[in-house]
Amino acid sequence: MGVPVGLNWGVLVVGVILAISLAKTSLPSLAPGHPSSAYWFAAIIGVLGFLASLTGHELGHSYVADRNDVRVIEITLWLFGGVAKLEGDADNPGAEFRIAAAGPAMSMVMALLAAGGAWGIDRLSGNGVLVALLAWLALVNVVLAVSNLLPAFPLDGGRMLRAVMWRRSGRKRQATRKSALIGQILAGVMALAGLAIVVWSSRWTGGWTAALAVFLFVAARSEWSHAEARPELLEHAVGELGRRLPAPLPAGATVADLERMLQAHPETVLVAVADQHGRITTVVSPDAVMRIPPAQRSVVPVASLTEPIWSLPRVHPSEAVNEVLDRLGRGRHWRALVTDGSDFRSVLCSEDVERVIELATV
Repeated sequence: MGVPVGLNWGVLVVGVILAISLAKTSLPSLAPGHPSSAYWFAAIIGVLGFLASLTGHELGHSYVADRNDVRVIEITLWLFGGVAKLEGDADNPGAEFRIAAAGPAMSMVMALLAAGGAWGIDRLSGNGVLVALLAWLALVNVVLAVSNLLPAFPLDGGRMLRAVMWRRSGRKRQATRKSALIGQILAGVMALAGLAIVVWSSRWTGGWTAALAVFLFVAARSEWSHAEARPELLEHAVGELGRRLPAPLPAGATVADLERMLQAHPETVLVAVADQHGRITTVVSPDAVMRIPPAQRSVVPVASLTEPIWSLPRVHPSEAVNEVLDRLGRGRHWRALVTDGSDFRSVLCSEDVERVIELATV
């Protein structure tokens, strides 16, 4: 898939421990009566299968991320599993949910394949060590899927929970704070459970659970702190948020000229139109193009679709975000010209201001 995959040194440690555990304990108990060499050979294959399972889990994320226009930089396998490093978060909660769910779904598919292979070989009275190995791999993938579905951010289940809360509230940062807080609470519960297992059952299982809990708590705490409110952003000047206006269209420009300009400047939200004397007195929005059939765009003048520039609200570039909000309000779709009175520098969009509000509040 064009995604580089790397191994952290911790995976080598886990691989050695896993091979010893498989060859000495797990496989002999599941398929007794075979020579030691068979168990060791199967253990090495099992470690490779374990790494393939981790890689498959992360490739599930990567495939769906790519389908949702989120680039995957790399996959790293390490002490507690694998991490697919994405270029950024998804743009909407639906894509976030699908990307997060793809990993556990891929693990369940691999679990079914391994379980089906074990069942088929057992029905054919095949090698008992191979049956035991495939059954173990099936169990590993089930555990990988179920553990990642825990609603603890930044695990897959926590990201799915964030996506649900993000869709309901419309505020990604608030959803991140809540899901990361739940992640910290679950990490505390896991740590207590790990200590209890150490005391009353298995030191190895309990210690591993406690170590995983510490990792989860640190990761969740980091995400929780990163999503902290930044109220000082509301004091920033709106001049920094404005979107620059492209060069104005001349008098007599057609809708086809407007369409070409928008193709060259896809982020444009308003286009200024000059009059016969070169003065900017009107503006036109990009949706004007869609109101004219393609066959007529080269003959319809833009001037017939413009609105006077004085009809738009104006903000001074030195005004603070909260001052602009007091005048223009939240939850409304608006465009405002950023001007110091001498010229029109840029356009302030309501959606850009809403993003600042999300960063400033939770």
